[in-house]
Amino acid sequence: MNFVDYLFENLQDQDKESILSRDGALTYRDLISQVDALAGDLAESLGRGKECLLLSENTPFFIIAYLAIIKSGNTALLVETQIADEQLASIFRECRIGAVFVQKKYRSKIPDAGSVFTKDHLPAPTPAKKYESPAVNDDDVAVVIFTSGSTGAKKGVMLTHRNLCANTESIVQYLGLTKEDRICATLPFFYCYGASLLHTHLRAGGSIVLSNNIFLAGALRDINTFSCTGFAGVPSTYQILVNKTPFLREKLPTLRYMQQAGGQLPNKYIRQIAEAFPEKQFFVMYGATEATARMSYLPPALVLARLGSIGKGIPGVILEVFNENGDPVKPGETGEITARGSNIMKGYYGDPEGTQGVIKDGRLFTGDLATVDDDGYIFIIGRAKNIIKSGGYRISPNEIEEFICSLDCVSGCVVLGLPDDIMGEAVVAVVQPGDVPEVSLKEKILTQCRQHLPSYKVPRSLYFVKEFPLNASDKVDKQAIAASLRSERQELKGAHEK
Repeated sequence: MNFVDYLFENLQDQDKESILSRDGALTYRDLISQVDALAGDLAESLGRGKECLLLSENTPFFIIAYLAIIKSGNTALLVETQIADEQLASIFRECRIGAVFVQKKYRSKIPDAGSVFTKDHLPAPTPAKKYESPAVNDDDVAVVIFTSGSTGAKKGVMLTHRNLCANTESIVQYLGLTKEDRICATLPFFYCYGASLLHTHLRAGGSIVLSNNIFLAGALRDINTFSCTGFAGVPSTYQILVNKTPFLREKLPTLRYMQQAGGQLPNKYIRQIAEAFPEKQFFVMYGATEATARMSYLPPALVLARLGSIGKGIPGVILEVFNENGDPVKPGETGEITARGSNIMKGYYGDPEGTQGVIKDGRLFTGDLATVDDDGYIFIIGRAKNIIKSGGYRISPNEIEEFICSLDCVSGCVVLGLPDDIMGEAVVAVVQPGDVPEVSLKEKILTQCRQHLPSYKVPRSLYFVKEFPLNASDKVDKQAIAASLRSERQELKGAHEK
């Protein structure tokens, strides 16, 4: 079944608002007629099975183009708006792009070749004229999401119609979404988490509010202005809301639930949010682009009882933690998280070797290390590639980050391993402080670390930042932090040598 047909399969009220923003609203009738018009034009001009690149912020233009590309039997290639010119040029070289849909403000990033469409090129809808989607196989690729790996190189994750339908159905089920739900969307749709917000609310017949504010305090206003029932964020979203806005003092009367994924939110913040909003559901989730979006969730009733856990596999997904011998780990043992289900990607675009490295016997090996408790709830320890190897010890940054972040005077923390001539790698902490002066805070943090952590886990160096750099998905950009620290240390080394 074509994924777009699946999204609108159970729609009952076409006059209901589907997309809202401060610039206006689209009903489902408006949205479907515009998608049909563009899909018909694409089918006529491109045929099917072609690749269409989409470069846009969260706008009605993005949504219409995205759905029309997929409905016409073609493949949408999603790239982040902050993509570097060389990375974009690489995608143009490696992919077979038949058309480009680009928001006007990013038009200069696109080479003058082939068919390039902006909002002005969208055809006028004809409500009475319906476009029938061409037959597709469930295994046909509907979308390719370009995501950065640990090296920073872009990988194209190929997601099929089956992947999208399966993951969307599962998320709608465990979140209990209905046509009455209205999500405040701040996460970009070119990111799998953001895209899942769009997918799930269209499937449920609900509404999506495009909250494109420069500052997150604007999202709080949008929740109230548009009577949103749901909100979603990555760890930095909630850390900024707690530290920089009156979030914890807000009433948010229409909000039914909040969801968090895209990395580990420190337990301190989970507790603060859960205790500030005891009547609202707070879903802690775990996912990956390679798994379409979500793989696990922790029921809100267990958020405090299982603090720090990502829960268990979502409906239709078998999530297991395997040791090096390929056996499920016992409670307290460490292994790698693996997943099986209809949501697992078809593979990496143009990279069969890379695909074989992470998908074995239909099972996705995530690269995330974790343990389980006696009841099978999963607790992430860290990324296998991020484990710090220092003086013969293997150290998880997550444990140190969690401890430092638990201190009252700390807003955020990133722990890295940087090259060291003696230890191999040195443990380094980058801290976003609260209101305490940095001079006194540095000694306080190090004293606490010495008292509560093994000596080999105590940071060798401590740096302070006012704000963490964020990537296009609003996650803390650890690669940028590491690169900056390496450069700074190299400059100091060069100065000393002189």
